[in-house]
Amino acid sequence: MINQEEKNCGVKPIVLIICNYYLPGYKAGGGLRTIVHMVERFANEFDFRIVTFNHDGDGIPFSSVKTNDWNEVEKAQVYYLSKDAVKFSKLRELIVQVNPQLIYVNSVFSVLTILLLTLRKFKLIGETPMILAPEGELSDGALQLKASRKKTFVSFAKSVGLYKNLIWKVTGELEENETKRFKGSGGKIFIAPNMPSRNIFKEYRQDLKPAKNTGAAKMIFLSRYMRKKNFKWLAENLYAVAGDLEIDVFGPLEDEPYWEETQNVINNLPANIKVEYKGFITHEKAIETLFKYHFFVLPTLGENFGHVFIEALAAGCPLITSDRTPWVNLESKQIGWDLPLENPQKWSEIINFCVNLDNANYRELSANARSFACRWLTNPEIEESTLKVLQYGLLKSYQKQSKSQWENNL
Repeated sequence: MINQEEKNCGVKPIVLIICNYYLPGYKAGGGLRTIVHMVERFANEFDFRIVTFNHDGDGIPFSSVKTNDWNEVEKAQVYYLSKDAVKFSKLRELIVQVNPQLIYVNSVFSVLTILLLTLRKFKLIGETPMILAPEGELSDGALQLKASRKKTFVSFAKSVGLYKNLIWKVTGELEENETKRFKGSGGKIFIAPNMPSRNIFKEYRQDLKPAKNTGAAKMIFLSRYMRKKNFKWLAENLYAVAGDLEIDVFGPLEDEPYWEETQNVINNLPANIKVEYKGFITHEKAIETLFKYHFFVLPTLGENFGHVFIEALAAGCPLITSDRTPWVNLESKQIGWDLPLENPQKWSEIINFCVNLDNANYRELSANARSFACRWLTNPEIEESTLKVLQYGLLKSYQKQSKSQWENNL
């Protein structure tokens, strides 16, 4: 809620976003895309400043940006930190310099988030309201990874109240429950889907989707390759699939030992099942790549949102995924299946069903997927829900400013 004085002066409130990755990066997953789309949609209302690492998910520094300096990147000002600049003093210096009305972070366990919340705990950066988007890090599947280290840290964080009195932005009821279990006292939780692009694949043509032959199917796995995505489990449960099945894997290999374990499974699959790693692709090429496949498959241990789901649907790819995402009741909507990981036989049945589907019935499913995506992307509540969170944070900021001014005048 922008106050009247600022409106009259044409001054936009400053929102400081602190995140691990930003453009020109593209390997770090949906959290990065959410920030990009939020800036795209709301740049006319907010002055976005972003502090982030000077590299993508692979750790290689960008050559196209000024490190440890401000850069104009599309509709935001972005400060790229070198590894040696990731410290309390530098982060505090930047926050004081920017003097934001609101701070937004999109990770619970990021080093930058922990530095920020520690500065806040010791009252070294004032009382600027903060929005924290967990981005799936509090799901059971995510907490199982490096579980001992996370359990120790969570216990410590709760004991000192590191996450108290924050504004939480979650993507659905599942993540809301996970956050309630974690967050400690105080604060407020808002449900707002992650911000997608306004339009995905305007030039889509249903007649150009690849034909679907009975007894054969092409599926795509497009995601960061890591244990949380659970692809090895899927490969281990493909032996009962009849017909010709191809699954192409796209995405950065963030966990190469896990990929090596998966390859051992792939090498022992029957001849009718082919699984191949195709490398990683830029976000700009993702949608046209998805379009070339019949189905999108992701047996994830948990997702808070997953931009790739709506992108796959927009490319006419029905989904085959676990029931641990916000994308549920897919079969009743005739756009795919959300299946329990506890029932691998059901996965085999559905994949066999997909392989045996004829072209006419497949095209109906594919068209349903595309239509659903178009309706979902144009739903005004998607934008309004995120705007509501930002406005609530600004309202808290103005209330604190008014209180401070009142106290100074006493």
